[in-house]
Amino acid sequence: MKLLEKFKTSKNFQKVIVAVACPHDVESLSTIVKAIDLDIIDGAYLCGDESIIQDVASQNNIDLTDFTVIHSSSMEESANNVGKLIKENKAQFPMKGLIDTSVFLKAMLNKDYGLRTGGLLSHIMLMHRESDDLVYIVTDGGMNIAPDISQKAEIVKTAVILAEACGIENPIVAPLTAKEKVYNKMPATIDADLLRKLNLSGELKGCRISGPLQFDNAISLESAQIKGVKDELAGKATILLAPDIEAGNIMAKTMTYLADFIGYGLIMGARVPMVVVSRSDGETEKLGSLYLARLVYEKGNKNA
Repeated sequence: MKLLEKFKTSKNFQKVIVAVACPHDVESLSTIVKAIDLDIIDGAYLCGDESIIQDVASQNNIDLTDFTVIHSSSMEESANNVGKLIKENKAQFPMKGLIDTSVFLKAMLNKDYGLRTGGLLSHIMLMHRESDDLVYIVTDGGMNIAPDISQKAEIVKTAVILAEACGIENPIVAPLTAKEKVYNKMPATIDADLLRKLNLSGELKGCRISGPLQFDNAISLESAQIKGVKDELAGKATILLAPDIEAGNIMAKTMTYLADFIGYGLIMGARVPMVVVSRSDGETEKLGSLYLARLVYEKGNKNA
């Protein structure tokens, strides 16, 4: 898996245990086994229907000897058991298995488990194309429907945390719009300009913000030059900030299905990163998402 070659985890870090809600599918179980083999995690709690978990493991020759299975009779109970494990520090971060995202998140955000910090949650996809080792961070296509300027600023801050965890220092952020100039009838262009100004004033740190920019001008130097875009950051973006959830969702899935990118997803903004992947994702996406969670968790604890 080339993502593991691109970014490195610490060799001297504390043990990392993941708690999985409803690992009732072969991809979830095989991902956990492989993640341990690759030293991404050191162990796992499997919270779900024990008979289903054992049947899936048996049918696919997966050895569960080294795992702790916590029987849960429903999706809600599975998710709540995961939350309790995080609260008790028996597990360091949660992972969504074959469970509805809404059920999973409801438990993770239960105040009794202490994962909510008061900050904005956002969904972040790291898109990696192995053929040319190209990486983009796309946000937010999964949590915030129509973020306002303050929410977009928080989303940028969170995306920068992921970039830094991956060793990408001072990343270039492009708030995407349908024009390269501020246009009063397009609120996204106004927001993009405000984000750029917040960055220049020092209120948004750790990155460089360019915008407003269209998608092509954000990632292509050639396009930016042809269109005469003056911004020296145009064409160099690593973080692509979508104007709303539809644009972010479509962008990430288009990159996956039409441009050979592999997408790895996290929900961030809570006390720990949450591994939340699509039901259509396989072992590769789940494994890479676990890996990113490990990187973010390491980064957070080093800075604590």
